[in-house]
Amino acid sequence: MAMKVKRYEAPTLQEALQHVKRDLGSEAVILQTRKFNRGGVFGLLGKSMVEVLAATDMESAGASAERREQPRAAARPAQSPAPRKPAQTQQSASPKAEEEMRSELREVKNALQTLLHKSRAEEQETVNPYPPIFGSLYLQLIENDVSDALAQDIIRAMDDSLAEEDKDDEEAARAALERQLRRLLKVSGAITLSGREPKTVALVGPTGVGKTTTIAKIATVFALQKKKSVGIITADTYRIAAVEQIKVYSEILDVPVKVVYTAEDMKRAVDSFADRDLILIDTAGRSHWDTARISEIRDLLAVCYPLEIHLTLSAHIRYKDMLDISDKFRPLAYNHLIFTKLDETSTYGNLINLIASRNVGVSYLCFGQNVPGEIEAASPGALLNLVMGKPLKQAVNAGRER
Repeated sequence: MAMKVKRYEAPTLQEALQHVKRDLGSEAVILQTRKFNRGGVFGLLGKSMVEVLAATDMESAGASAERREQPRAAARPAQSPAPRKPAQTQQSASPKAEEEMRSELREVKNALQTLLHKSRAEEQETVNPYPPIFGSLYLQLIENDVSDALAQDIIRAMDDSLAEEDKDDEEAARAALERQLRRLLKVSGAITLSGREPKTVALVGPTGVGKTTTIAKIATVFALQKKKSVGIITADTYRIAAVEQIKVYSEILDVPVKVVYTAEDMKRAVDSFADRDLILIDTAGRSHWDTARISEIRDLLAVCYPLEIHLTLSAHIRYKDMLDISDKFRPLAYNHLIFTKLDETSTYGNLINLIASRNVGVSYLCFGQNVPGEIEAASPGALLNLVMGKPLKQAVNAGRER
């Protein structure tokens, strides 16, 4: 007796059985059912599926197919009936034949189950060659908004870096994860002064990210804590409140401020601060889709040389938006990143996503509106703690020590 064996997959057992019945007929024998996840990584985040292994003899399968054809035949135009042949007496299968068929089906089922178990073991080794702790760490990265592609790269790098005997050791695996994250978390750190000539620093970025407040925070650090001379230039003349805001800060800090509208104004303002240790430039916020306005900022800053440019971004915006903004502001040749509003989100994977994709170091982390305070020079330890899901204040404080 020839057997037909097929495997069916569907989101539910009911759907899988419907496929079996439609394909093999109601006489089909169910050999095996199992649940599994399709897609995902390390057995996580996949879609739940059901697999059914079914078998029937070829004659039953053929009869089932013939029955499916009957409705189609009924729809055809009627034809003259053919001369009826004498009826033949159909004999039912003997008990011995039925027992032989059942025995053969049992043998086929046992053989297929053995083969299936072996196949699954090999498949599991291929799909998920990592120990369980790797899956847990991968899930921790994903839950903190690290991109799937980057999380997979990190886990693979961990696997390559660990000796076989250490891969099941949770402490060793976490240490390997930290090493991989530190490798990716590029940090430029706080602004440094040369001592010979003024350091000129401009903050650029989209509207609403807190550039003006961040300028005031940095000015406070250098003027009050480091006792350095600071000058502020604002080109944010499109917002009436922006100029008044920076003037209030400058009066409190006893720091001079210049308002500029053109490149010529900018050149004169920079020259007037030649005796200062640090010159901070606040630029107007621009939509990253407004390329003409971004070009205006580029022309305005072109007269300032040498110049550090810090792209300022809110930590809570989507990763795709971060990528778009960083691309559109690329003509300004920014060479540092500042992340603001860390207090307005609870997941920080987007930070490492952007740092890794743009290969630009982070200078400062800001986490509130208060001036002075709520700003920290970026450190690998602080960024690592944030990406690993530690609370903001704990992450920043621990970062100072690491």
